[in-house]
Amino acid sequence: MVKVVAEYPEAFWRRDGLAGAAFSRSGPLQEIHDMSGPEGQPAALFGFAHASTARNTGPDFRAAVTGQLTQLFGPQAAQLVALHVKDWSAEQWTSPAQVAQLADYSLFGHRLYQRPAMEGRLHWASTETARGYAGHIEGALVGGERAAHAILYALPDSNSNPEPATANSAPAA
Repeated sequence: MVKVVAEYPEAFWRRDGLAGAAFSRSGPLQEIHDMSGPEGQPAALFGFAHASTARNTGPDFRAAVTGQLTQLFGPQAAQLVALHVKDWSAEQWTSPAQVAQLADYSLFGHRLYQRPAMEGRLHWASTETARGYAGHIEGALVGGERAAHAILYALPDSNSNPEPATANSAPAA
């Protein structure tokens, strides 16, 4: 994947009542998120593109990203302070050669992290623990749901009341 961060002077989309989030199949960025600070500073949108798209587009990739952001968020999206592009597929430690050939990313989630640890007191919940969609937001949601389900079913039932004491069950004196 390629991660793109578009830096702006202000988080104008927030002022316009927009969330700064989008999913698209008609531009280089497939998903876009607001990554600004709580008060809107620094102001930035980030998105992901397939590495093959970034390489095939060559020097026009930045223009295509800016065009897509402008189409989605309006003319102010063209007023970039900076556009940062990181092709993770070109990194030795994040994309080893054997991973590029994988169609199934479920190997990324080690089985130990899919089970509780410390006698059931520690549950791992992340995209890396998902059996499907590992490395993607869907995997994070699946991993979180799996851990929440395990925790909920491990807790005592708060709706069950202890049986009331009866004369026959009273302790002997």
